[in-house]
Amino acid sequence: MFYRLILNSTLALASVFTVQHTALAQSVDVPFNGTVPVQATFTETTPAYIEPTVSGNSDGMPTTLEPLTPATVNVQTSTNATITVSTPVLLSGASEDPPGTIKIGYVSFGGNTYSSDVGGGSAPLPAGTNDLQVSMLVERPTAFPAGTYTYTVTLTVTP
Repeated sequence: MFYRLILNSTLALASVFTVQHTALAQSVDVPFNGTVPVQATFTETTPAYIEPTVSGNSDGMPTTLEPLTPATVNVQTSTNATITVSTPVLLSGASEDPPGTIKIGYVSFGGNTYSSDVGGGSAPLPAGTNDLQVSMLVERPTAFPAGTYTYTVTLTVTP
């Protein structure tokens, strides 16, 4: 009886191992992907100062602000990229920009000028070091009240 118990147990275990070893081999590919971002460094920013301009129909009051000389920015990129210039944003001033105000940001390099109001303000930026000239125009339908105004134009580098 003990002999039969051992024999049956051995046969049962052998059949379990046999069934387990007869399973079909399978494999799966596990994909990994990612993006190496563009490395961009902005250095040596030289600010510009905006000047008021009087138009012919504004009764001697300024309706336009723009710099006489552009700001300069140096950007270094690890690969070809896209640079985007934003419209000017009023950070502080004696009054808010009224409806109908025209705001345009500009970036110039390599002999070309790109503006925020054409093509979304985006341009191809070659790899390496690029000296950028950044400018802006803000033209109100009414005169600027006396005071100090601060605007910002944002440059964004993307792959």
